[in-house]
Amino acid sequence: MALFKVPKRADKSQDTAVAKKSNTKSKASKTVVRGDGVLGRITEIKAKVSANLGKYEKDTLLIQDADVLHHYIQSCIDNHVISIDTETTGLDPLLDKIVGVCIYTPNEKPAYIPINHKSYVTGLRSPNQLSPDVIRTEFEYLLEYGVDVIMFNANFDIRVLRNQLGLKNIYCTWDCYLASRLMNENEEHKGLKPLHRKYCLNGQGDVFSFDELFRGVTFDKIPVQTGYLYAAHDAIITYELYKFQYPYLTPEEGLCREYELLDVAWVFHNIEMPCVDVVTRMEDTGVEFDLGYCQELSVKYNNLLKEKIQKFQDLCDTYGDKINQYKTKHPDNKLETPINIGSPTQLAILLYDILKLPVVDKNKPRGTGEDILSKMDNVLANVILEYREVAKLVSTYIDKMPDCVNPNDNRIHCSFNQYGADTGRFSSSDPNLQNIPSHNKDIRKMFKATDGYVLMSSDYSQQEPKVMTQMCGDPKMIEAYQKGKDLYAEI
Repeated sequence: MALFKVPKRADKSQDTAVAKKSNTKSKASKTVVRGDGVLGRITEIKAKVSANLGKYEKDTLLIQDADVLHHYIQSCIDNHVISIDTETTGLDPLLDKIVGVCIYTPNEKPAYIPINHKSYVTGLRSPNQLSPDVIRTEFEYLLEYGVDVIMFNANFDIRVLRNQLGLKNIYCTWDCYLASRLMNENEEHKGLKPLHRKYCLNGQGDVFSFDELFRGVTFDKIPVQTGYLYAAHDAIITYELYKFQYPYLTPEEGLCREYELLDVAWVFHNIEMPCVDVVTRMEDTGVEFDLGYCQELSVKYNNLLKEKIQKFQDLCDTYGDKINQYKTKHPDNKLETPINIGSPTQLAILLYDILKLPVVDKNKPRGTGEDILSKMDNVLANVILEYREVAKLVSTYIDKMPDCVNPNDNRIHCSFNQYGADTGRFSSSDPNLQNIPSHNKDIRKMFKATDGYVLMSSDYSQQEPKVMTQMCGDPKMIEAYQKGKDLYAEI
C-alpha cells in the first residue's frame, strides 16, 4: 500500500496543455537508422512532432542567443528557482554527449538550449547553437546565488551537466523522482510524464513518449526546430510535479502534517537529497579494474570450466549403455552427443528418464535447478552444480566485467539506484557491484584501489535487531546485548 492516498490536485492554474505528452523520462535510443532510411525517418519524425506538438510553438522558447540566455538565467535568479532537464545521445553520462538543456522558471516560457545537434546528412554541428562555454558560464553564475534546482532523476542530469558541460558544482535541491518514491513506493509508473499526467492533469491528456517519436534516431540528429518542441516542456512539467509534491514533503505545510508525513519529509530532506551528491560522485569516480589480472582469471576459470565439462562427460560415459538404450527406444529424442551440460531439457532426460532418479519436489517433477540438484544424492548432480558455479563466475564476472570498463579511464562506473527497492534500499546496475561474490576471493581481486589509496570493507553487526531492540525496548533483548550474548541464540 502507499503511505497515503494522493488526492487530486485542487489548483490546476499552472497545468498547461503542452504538458499532455506524458510518459517515462527516457533518453535517446542507441539504435541508429543508416543509409537512405535516415531521411525518411527524419521526415516522419518532423511530421509527427508537427502534428502532435506544433500547436505549442508559441508557448515555448528556443534559446539560440547568449543575451537571451543571460536574461532567462537572471529571471531564474530573481525567482530563486529553476527546473532543469537534459537531452543526450544515450544513457551513459560519461561516454554519451549532451545535445541540449531544458530549463524553466515561473513567469517565463519553458525553454530549450540546443548545444550539439548535427546534420543527419553531413554529420556536422548545426548552426545557431550555444557553445558549452557560454552555457557553463551562465549556469555557474546561477549556482552562485544558491537557487533551488528542481530535477527528475537528478542523478542522471547532474552527471551529464558535470561531465559534459564542466559544471562541477551542479546540485539539486528537489528530485521529483525520489519524492514520488517516498510519497508512494508502489506507484505503478515511475516516469516523469506519467506522474505529471496522473497528479497534475488528473489523468487527462495524450502520451507522447521519446521512443514513440524518435525511435531509431539519436536526438542529436533531430533538427533543432523539431526537437525543441518536444524537449522544452520537460522542464515545466518537472516544475509542476514539484509544486504538487511540495506541500506533502514540506514540514511547514498543512498537508504534510495532515497526512502524517513529517518523518517522511525529514527522510527526504535530510537523507535522500544529501545522498544525491554523494551517489553521483561515487558513480563518476568509479572503481579501478585490473584487466591484466582478469585475463589471468579468464584463462584459469575457462580451463576449470573445461575440466568440469570433461568430468561430466566422463560420468555420462559410465552410463553409456543406458543412454544408448534410451536413444534406440526414442529415435526422436532431444539428446546431443555428447549430452549438453548447459541444456535443462537434456539434463532432465538424463536424470529422470535414463537414470530414473527420484523426484525430490512434486511441484517440479522434472526440475534441474540448483534447489533440486542440491537435494539429489547423486554424483552427477553434484558435478552439474560444480559446473554451474564456475560457469556463472565466468559469464557474469570474469568475461563480462571487461566489457563494462570505461575506455577513457579503465574504471568501472556502475549506477547506484538510490531508491532501487521498494523497501528504500540501494540497488546497483550496469554492472551490479553490490553482488560481487564474497565467497570467491579471486573475483573481488579484479577490483583494485587507485594507487595511493586502499579498499576497505566494513559491515554492521546485527544492525536491524539492534535497532529493533532500541525501538521496542524489550528487556530481555536489551539484557542480551548488554551481556554480550548472541541475540539469535537467546531467541
